Amino acid sequence: GCTKFMGSCKTDADCCEHLECYKYKWCGWDGTF
Repeated sequence: GCTKFMGSCKTDADCCEHLECYKYKWCGWDGTF
């Protein structure tokens, strides 16, 4: 599965759709809809 909002990540690929891996290593909104 994918990592949901505020979940920990290593790369953008770890995160669910419309999320990206922020520099503090959690998934946040990537600005897309």
